[in-house]
Amino acid sequence: MVSRLRLGAQVFLAIVFHFALVIEHPVIALPAQFETLNLSYSALVPSGAPFWIAQDLKLFEREGLKTELLYINAAPRVMAAMLAGEIQIALSGVSPLVTTYAQGQRSRGDRRRGQYVAIFARPEIRNPEDLRGKRIGITRFGGLTDFSAQYALKKWGLQPGKDVAIIQIGDASALMGALAGNAVQAATLQPPSTILAAQLTYRELLDLSKSGLDYQNTVVLTTRSLVKRSPDSFRRFMRAYSAALTVFHKHKETSLRVIARYLKGMDPIILEKSYEAYKAWVPEIPYVNQAGMETAVGLTPGLSKEVKVSEIVDQSFVRELEQQGFYRPLYKQ
Repeated sequence: MVSRLRLGAQVFLAIVFHFALVIEHPVIALPAQFETLNLSYSALVPSGAPFWIAQDLKLFEREGLKTELLYINAAPRVMAAMLAGEIQIALSGVSPLVTTYAQGQRSRGDRRRGQYVAIFARPEIRNPEDLRGKRIGITRFGGLTDFSAQYALKKWGLQPGKDVAIIQIGDASALMGALAGNAVQAATLQPPSTILAAQLTYRELLDLSKSGLDYQNTVVLTTRSLVKRSPDSFRRFMRAYSAALTVFHKHKETSLRVIARYLKGMDPIILEKSYEAYKAWVPEIPYVNQAGMETAVGLTPGLSKEVKVSEIVDQSFVRELEQQGFYRPLYKQ
């Protein structure tokens, strides 16, 4: 996708948000000419719902934005595309943001609450100790499933790479296939894979949402140059994104219909359970999870400099919208 990158003085703003749509959307005057933005999402799981809902229900368009939505299936590729100017805003993981900032890019963000992630194993693995000498599968190195696997192994007194091999498989469907074929004996999963794994009688070894791990996973990324050059465009993006969050929380059938278009062929029961799982941890107003961001920064390997959460988080757009009363009519507050 991107053959040559110019890292230079490109600056990032990460704004970690959450899902929801709009019933009572304030009427605004649209600009004479729509601004075009290329957006991306990096995983075929319900965490992409805010972008999907805003795109399919034309919420971006209502805010005067012409958007193209792209699927880029790895956070490092997302960052490369953003550095190359191919996308302007992305829904992606925290780790590449932290790494890029440590390499000389100054970053900022807002939040999302800790995600539901679990370690499932084949039936013959009865406890964590049975994983010694075995393989645990993840989607990609440097992402949430990688961090979760390493956290779980250390919690169990197992050394990643020595006692248990961590194997990068690819997307969620490939991870389930590797587990079924015994290419890996355990895997770090998210909904809907967790729900399918339970139905297939795989054994849950650890539910990380109940383990005390507070981790900031997904963030909305953009360049500071975009925000500086056109703050009103990003403000309008945030209004549409926040409106999509309202839909996610308050309009289940609409949300399921949109999600089903992106997660084609999924069993309706698994789809609904996945939706409910994500809804439980997605806040209505997306303020930053300070502890989760600190965990995400602390678990990012190979940093060349100290990264402070305050340097990569910016909640000003969310705070501004709340102070203006934007969220009250959406949630009848």
